[in-house]
Amino acid sequence: MITKNDITVAIVSYYRGDRLKVCLESLKDIKNIIVWDNNTKGKELEKIKNVEKDFQHVKFIYSQENYGLTKPYNECIINSSTDWVLLTCDDMIFDNDWFETFAQILSEKPQLEQIYLNTFNAWLLHKKTIVRMGWFDEKYRYYPNMEDDDWYLRIVEELKYSPYGGIPDHLKNYFPDWYQKVALKLNYKEQHFNDENNFTFFCNSIYNKKYKIIGKETNTGGNQDAGSRNTVEAQIEPPKGMTGIEYHFTKWRQIVNVDELFDDDTYFSKDGRAYKRVKEELDPYPEVRKQYAKKYFNIEL
Repeated sequence: MITKNDITVAIVSYYRGDRLKVCLESLKDIKNIIVWDNNTKGKELEKIKNVEKDFQHVKFIYSQENYGLTKPYNECIINSSTDWVLLTCDDMIFDNDWFETFAQILSEKPQLEQIYLNTFNAWLLHKKTIVRMGWFDEKYRYYPNMEDDDWYLRIVEELKYSPYGGIPDHLKNYFPDWYQKVALKLNYKEQHFNDENNFTFFCNSIYNKKYKIIGKETNTGGNQDAGSRNTVEAQIEPPKGMTGIEYHFTKWRQIVNVDELFDDDTYFSKDGRAYKRVKEELDPYPEVRKQYAKKYFNIEL
């Protein structure tokens, strides 16, 4: 049976010392926690340093650059000692029963490697999925970003079906012909959601009839949100290169021709848009991935 000691929580933080403290306070009895700070400066950095003093069991990594999410995720996974890693940010406040929810889902679906308690705001990843899918693409660095869309498309590419949920209503309203064709291709989505080979579970899916969405009311934008995104001091710095959105469309070609919808290499993002892959994945940490392959599958990469 899995315990809280079998999980490392990885929190990416940026200019939100007060919110980080609340986030950490909501993670009771978690021994393994890593906080990655994305080069916060000034008074807000002082707050984060004070949080470090209050939570001495937490490992803090202070980056000299703002790398967005993907590099921090990779680095935190590598620096963790557990098989499971919970990936989140400092704007998340966890319900008291988040672990029990996770443990129950896993006990009923032991094949899972990724459990999304609140889509990409808070999700647990087993390191064996790094062997299966590779690392997070660190070229998704500059805001605004689409690193979650990239990861989801890679899940679809691996599974050969979309495991998340239904098509958003705005696609029905604005693209009725497109929606009908997409719906036709995805008409077994509930079956896919419950497929025994599906290694993901999304609590936000319309097909999840049993488990609560963790932090639904307290994550940024929720009814009880305890923090705002950024003060003037903490506004996201201008991109020094290609934004994540710009990079995304060099890696994935969005399909606008309905004739391509039914191609085997057409994949649907979680919002129903269709893409084909353009660029292959790189492996920034091949030796670590080889270690995981040997440990979890006893294979050589």
